[in-house]
Amino acid sequence: MTQFPIVHLPAWPVGGAAPEALAHDIAQWIGSAAMAALVRAFGGDLPAGDVDARLAYLEDFSMVWDSRAGGERVDARYIERDDATRKLIEAAAPALGLAGRQRPPVERYDHVLILGGGRITGRARAQFAAELLASGTSTGTVTGLGSLRELPARPGQQDDPEITTEGDAMLAAVRQAFPPAGEIVTRTGTTADGNGWWAKSYPSDDRQINVVAAPPTRPGQRANTPDTLTGWARFVTRPAPTDRVLLATTDLYVPFQHAEAIRVLGLPHRCGIDTVGFDTRSFGAWPNGPSHPGELLQELRSAIRSLHTLHRQTLHVQL
Repeated sequence: MTQFPIVHLPAWPVGGAAPEALAHDIAQWIGSAAMAALVRAFGGDLPAGDVDARLAYLEDFSMVWDSRAGGERVDARYIERDDATRKLIEAAAPALGLAGRQRPPVERYDHVLILGGGRITGRARAQFAAELLASGTSTGTVTGLGSLRELPARPGQQDDPEITTEGDAMLAAVRQAFPPAGEIVTRTGTTADGNGWWAKSYPSDDRQINVVAAPPTRPGQRANTPDTLTGWARFVTRPAPTDRVLLATTDLYVPFQHAEAIRVLGLPHRCGIDTVGFDTRSFGAWPNGPSHPGELLQELRSAIRSLHTLHRQTLHVQL
């Protein structure tokens, strides 16, 4: 199988990074051998030019990898590829950060954030975070991120009647991974534009555990990853420029969620950001098995779009 050199995701250390350093890291990622091979395999040719122009090309080109057509991930329909293309995608994934990023680069973090999802995803990510903290990583606080998005009923399965939203699912997952050792304190509120939110906190061992159901920031739309990150900083903990923040997610979402965390947490608050994800091929708490090659391409497109937005926003921010 083809092997590609590993490309580092954009670095965002404590105190932030200079715009030119971030642009350099993004340029290395989009100009990598793995990216070039994937683009060529699907009929493209990444042009020369500045970082923004190349990102714009990739964002337009990556429509060929889109299986969602503007819908939710659960509604995506992935195309089956021939064996050579499938092997190329699987070889490019670890090089581009869509796989193989399970261990954080440092041992101590001020905050660990568990990215939200449905019932199964939330459980797996919370268990992944718990295993990280049991195997050498340390932190002062753990926060599960969710929203008030209603979860669809699962055909043929008996769902817990108390779990109706993404926030409920995350609370159940976090309580299972980090059992309460004291009272659960609840705060609720409504934003100026009429969206509700809640935050719950409790002690577990020597850590503060939180779960937030964050409101959307875009009128008429559900809360997405940037909204839940913003909700944590607004309703739970405002990070300091001296803080290190670790995101725990699923491997194929690491690049795009890392970019979004830099954009909505790193740029305004200058806290350090690292992102890791459990391996869908081997993690015991993940029952759904390896990611489909189409999912990897879809999340590569998500990463390109998020990095493009981050790069454009960085041009207007002075650290």
